Amino acid sequence: MKLFHLNSGPLGVNTYFLVNESTMTAVVIDGGESYKLVKKTESDFGFKIKAVFLTHAHFDHAGNAKKLQDDGAKIYISEIDSKKLNVKDSLAGNFGRNFDTFLPDHTFTDGQVLDVEGIKIKVIMTPGHTDGSATFLVDNMLFTGDTLFLGTVGRTDFPTGDTKTIINSVKKLFALEGDYAVYPGHDEFTTLSHERQYNTFALYE
Repeated sequence: MKLFHLNSGPLGVNTYFLVNESTMTAVVIDGGESYKLVKKTESDFGFKIKAVFLTHAHFDHAGNAKKLQDDGAKIYISEIDSKKLNVKDSLAGNFGRNFDTFLPDHTFTDGQVLDVEGIKIKVIMTPGHTDGSATFLVDNMLFTGDTLFLGTVGRTDFPTGDTKTIINSVKKLFALEGDYAVYPGHDEFTTLSHERQYNTFALYE
């Protein structure tokens, strides 16, 4: 498996492409807002997007999902956040963005391991940014969406967000055995060992 990365849009969303090199098919994590750049990445590297996993339903992460679904990709999101894929609950209206309301193809819950295009993805529910936010564990990588960032955690002032809940979710990730590369929904990459040591939210009770 090979990992490709794209940062796009006014809010600088990180989109990740997990590519099965034997089939040249890909699973996308958080499609972001720039459909053209996602499709350009697909074309430039010669793979086919077959699925999109959403860490949560906010417009800057899920804004492309309907277009990618129309192209044939299957959309996966938590059962809780599946109800937020509309202009209001995705926060698109708050930011003056368009959002194509749609229904996902699949929903998931905590602890599920999904084998999609030969890529095993474990779901770790990490609420706090939204009540249905998820982290995806793939090999030695954690895709944390807007839960865990370099030195901090995600915002909790949006609807269904909660500070105590996100701190508990981060501690849940810190409790995983071993070290992982951490790929967040925005900003720089980090590692779980670095965050255990330096992220001040680890000190909260």
